[in-house]
Amino acid sequence: MQNKHLIIHGGSSEISKELMKLFKNEFNEFTIFCRNKKKVDEYIDEIKNESIRINIVEIDILHIEKNYLYIEKIKNNISGIIWISGATGNAEQEFLDPIEGEKNIRINFMNPILIINKIIPKMVLDANSFIVALTSVAGVRGRAKQLFYSSAKAGLISYLSGLRQKLDTKKVNVITIIPGYIKTKAFEKGGWKAPSFLISSPKKAAKIIYKAVKSKKNIVYISFIWRIIMFFVVLIPEKIFKKLKF
Repeated sequence: MQNKHLIIHGGSSEISKELMKLFKNEFNEFTIFCRNKKKVDEYIDEIKNESIRINIVEIDILHIEKNYLYIEKIKNNISGIIWISGATGNAEQEFLDPIEGEKNIRINFMNPILIINKIIPKMVLDANSFIVALTSVAGVRGRAKQLFYSSAKAGLISYLSGLRQKLDTKKVNVITIIPGYIKTKAFEKGGWKAPSFLISSPKKAAKIIYKAVKSKKNIVYISFIWRIIMFFVVLIPEKIFKKLKF
């Protein structure tokens, strides 16, 4: 079997765990960038076997030079990238403190696109390769309550659109995932509240992402209800939208 290498950035997440279960028989090498190696070790034991090589890199997305240094060591055999890393931040602090605002932009926009761009020259650019990135419904239209986060995610969505166009001649599939609410530990810890029909499980999210890769989709909502909601949100005239408080 030809060596196939999948990179997952954001390996501490529950979605990463579920994706590893789905892709474990299709790649023989995985590199997992994560903020907490212990969390990854906990689920890797369920997945690893003698035919799979797993590299775990404990690293912060803000340390972009360290990300670069590790990427430079990787051989040119990457067939897939899945980008999960991100953080909502604190909207009020970011509005008042430029340093906090810059941090959000770096976590959710600048560093993701720079790191993905750093990995691309290491990829096998053909129809069997893919780049997947989780964005947010917040990036579909800017919101006061998530000012920097929604702006950064909008930038990431735009980047993926441009990258999809750029790599189309190589047949590389670039997939924009728009999740909505996912019931992760971070979601629960953040005190987010929403009706159950707006919340998806990490397992469901992983299955949708896996199917999107297999069917070579372009833009995918994890939950169809969010596609409907955001369709109407985009249609709201700006003079009305600016007065809304959701």
